[in-house]
Amino acid sequence: MGKKRRRYEQKTLREKKIDFRRHLRTYLVMCAFFIVLNLLTIGSIGWAIWPILGWGIGVSMQAMSLYGPLADPDDIHPREEERGTALPDLEDEALELRELEKRPYRDEDLV
Repeated sequence: MGKKRRRYEQKTLREKKIDFRRHLRTYLVMCAFFIVLNLLTIGSIGWAIWPILGWGIGVSMQAMSLYGPLADPDDIHPREEERGTALPDLEDEALELRELEKRPYRDEDLV
């Protein structure tokens, strides 16, 4: 098992969902970029459909593993169990912002 996979498996469900949202945002921005680039160069959507579909398969599999039929009902890690009940929405947003501040990059750097 690789280091990245081990590190991903150790994340809490909340951290995995934050990663998914970040992945989905990047995917949507890149889809728009591919379409605009394709329209400017060819004038129609030709080759852009292939990276969009290929990447979309990965995004959809990640979504199904968190929210859909592939979701693990026992995907609660000890840190979540210690916390007990779910945090209110405002506290979740504050925690997500703190997580984003810890990143060594900005979303703009990826585009």
